[in-house]
Amino acid sequence: MANPRWVVKLVSRAAIIGVVFIGILYQFIFKSIIFDALGYGRKVQSIKDFNNVHCEKVDDLGLEGCEDMWLHDKTGYLYMACSDSQSRVDWLPAVGHLNATGRSLTDRIAVLDTRGSGPLASRLKWLSLENFSGINGDGTLNLHGFDIRGDKHTNILRILLINHRPPFDPITGAPLDASKVGANSTIEQFQTKAGTNTMRHVRTYVNDIIQTPNRVAWMSEDTFVFTNSHSAKVGFRQRLDPFIGGGNVAYCHRNRCKVSSSSIKFKFPNGLVRGHEGLIYVPGTIDGTISVFTLTADHNLQQVNTIETGLPLDNLSVDKNGDIFAAAIPQVHKWIKSSKAPFNAISPSAVLKIRRINRKGGQASGRRSLFSHDLDYEVEKVIEDDGHVLPGSTIAVHDVETGRFFLGGAMSPYITICEPKKR
Repeated sequence: MANPRWVVKLVSRAAIIGVVFIGILYQFIFKSIIFDALGYGRKVQSIKDFNNVHCEKVDDLGLEGCEDMWLHDKTGYLYMACSDSQSRVDWLPAVGHLNATGRSLTDRIAVLDTRGSGPLASRLKWLSLENFSGINGDGTLNLHGFDIRGDKHTNILRILLINHRPPFDPITGAPLDASKVGANSTIEQFQTKAGTNTMRHVRTYVNDIIQTPNRVAWMSEDTFVFTNSHSAKVGFRQRLDPFIGGGNVAYCHRNRCKVSSSSIKFKFPNGLVRGHEGLIYVPGTIDGTISVFTLTADHNLQQVNTIETGLPLDNLSVDKNGDIFAAAIPQVHKWIKSSKAPFNAISPSAVLKIRRINRKGGQASGRRSLFSHDLDYEVEKVIEDDGHVLPGSTIAVHDVETGRFFLGGAMSPYITICEPKKR
């Protein structure tokens, strides 16, 4: 028979070890997730605190679920990847919404002439598709992130966009359960001309490495990089991503793709961009960092800097001056609620401006300083809102010519346009 004192002592030691272990988990994992990533306890400023801008919702033009945007600097045409907010509650694979029967059948690219005159409604176009069959001939897309490469000498625009197709059995054609196998995502290439009403399908990129694509960025006329935001489409390992990391950046040339970040640990790599100087900027939604890379000759990422922003991040954009703007989510726990009830819940948003500077003074430029120890980045919050005006933003685009900001949200039933106030 066991000695009662020995049993009590053993239980006491086990309890102490358990408490210490839980404390370590909280200090190094859960504390960061709860406060830094989810944003519990984080204070959010009101849009009224930013008296240099005036922001208005645009909620009467059908511009819903506009997860991503791109501005044609030459003309002021704003391209938007839009859906409908209620359908995204069912189908948005990046956040685990995998009910394919509820997916939108009306996702389209909207084009707004932001510098024209007259009512916004008269300046809005929806691009129709040419030479694109969609799912079994239905001509549908399920949009997420995208990128456009403008021709320097013409108004030709080459579009790359993420298309989250529902899964089907490759032999029988029967629909599969996306909650078990994930989405059947592709990257689609289209071509259009600035100001026209159509875009012609050029190519579908299908590859085993295209697993959980989130955002794509052109590198040249026939090469691009993209983020896989998760380690897997579904499953236990994917659910561990916020804690131990997951996702990658891949490089593609036509249908040949490779993972370019095998030795790099990401935590939800999101809406990457290629800067004017050729660097690749990859935002992290969980840790609020922007990892800065150059692409080596063998198409691997080589890290040259890390930018700490202090806020969870979604998509990045680059304006005409080369400054980077990040759509930040100060309270992710509220964004998660809004993703389940987009018409009833609100989510705070912030816009950060990231500018390359030289510690010795002045703004950095050119590729000569990529590895310089004097190179740094300045992060400035330019707008923040508690969710009543800004749209739970996943993208913010800045027009240098007019000073306007355009903001959209993956779940939001509207977009927002912010004008600089005249002094």
